[in-house]
Amino acid sequence: MKVPVTTLLVAFALALLGEPHRAAAEDERRYVKDLAAFFEEMDETYPFFDLKGIRKGWPAVKKRLGKKLRRCSSDEEFLDIVLEAISYLRDGHIGFVEMRGKYPETEPQYYPGIGFMPAAKNRVVVMSAAEKWAKVLKVGTVVTHIDGRQARAVLEKNSRRAWAEGGFFSSPQRARLFEYRIALRGKKGDKHKITYLDGKRKRTVVAISEIQAKGWPHTYNMPKDLVRHGRSCRYGKLPSGVGYIYLRRIDRNTEEGIAAAFSSDADTKAWILDLRGNGGGGYNRGLVEKIAAVGRPLAVLIDAGCISAGETLARDCVRNANARLFGSTTAGSSSAKRRWAFPSRIATLSVPTRSRSGLGRGIEYFGIQPHEKVEADPKEVERELNSCVLRAEEFLLEKSKRS
Repeated sequence: MKVPVTTLLVAFALALLGEPHRAAAEDERRYVKDLAAFFEEMDETYPFFDLKGIRKGWPAVKKRLGKKLRRCSSDEEFLDIVLEAISYLRDGHIGFVEMRGKYPETEPQYYPGIGFMPAAKNRVVVMSAAEKWAKVLKVGTVVTHIDGRQARAVLEKNSRRAWAEGGFFSSPQRARLFEYRIALRGKKGDKHKITYLDGKRKRTVVAISEIQAKGWPHTYNMPKDLVRHGRSCRYGKLPSGVGYIYLRRIDRNTEEGIAAAFSSDADTKAWILDLRGNGGGGYNRGLVEKIAAVGRPLAVLIDAGCISAGETLARDCVRNANARLFGSTTAGSSSAKRRWAFPSRIATLSVPTRSRSGLGRGIEYFGIQPHEKVEADPKEVERELNSCVLRAEEFLLEKSKRS
């Protein structure tokens, strides 16, 4: 029996239409299997649910993302769902190390280009400002109000909200750092009233969020005339005679940079090692051994910008070089890690296994606490001085007198 051509064409068309449906069904099954495997892995092995107080809300997150998976139609959308889950875990060390396809796009955030830092007596000062504001909101300017409310209260509230909402940080102090340094993030065009002190007078400017939030300021009022060694190490000598080393990261040139700093002036009686904003890297015991071998009084500066290997170095400077810590608590993001792959191999993640030991308790979440907490003194900052450096320098000079 001869089959009409039209019948064959219809059958062929139906077959073609069926292929995408079969492919979509296969993708759906793959996504379901991958997400279930990820949830099971986190349920069984993620070590910080109780430490971070997030175990209770985890089942609801899994349920919500499971429903969202029903609308997932691409690898990028699936990986975006995974990112949401990671965000809930609040961990600076969970992330993609390999993936198939491109990284999920996230909606950009904008801010006015003004960074703040907490200051003594419950105040807030400008740490950095975009060129548009640099002459008005100079570094050290006291900001009294934001959008009509007390500035410190606004930024502290934003910090608590950021931690509650979750993100790619391991501790409340790390979340707080971003709310101060990349302040008032939101949609492009958002407006904020910034009230500041000009002498004894209060003035107000309206700052518009028009700068995309990328990166964050690490330093203010650095010592002058520092020698640069490699990408991450700078060093010099303060007018008082105290040596100063700034480490932005710990990389393959760090030990060499430390050695160059120490050999630059053999008569230096004490050293400041500035780890504020240190982004971590490849740490090894040889580095702290080199620091301890100098045998001079040591002060280490830390803050919530100091993360991972930077925190380990701060810890070991206390343990092995009798260092005194100044500043604020570190990022609380220092853990041993391993790799885990989704069943379909769509991506491989770095996941933590345990917290590295700190000074009396683990580093994860808690961070390394300073021996002496230091907040910026507005008058010192206005004079282009660095309050944390000053406190450490005063300590070392006094210690040198006694020795």
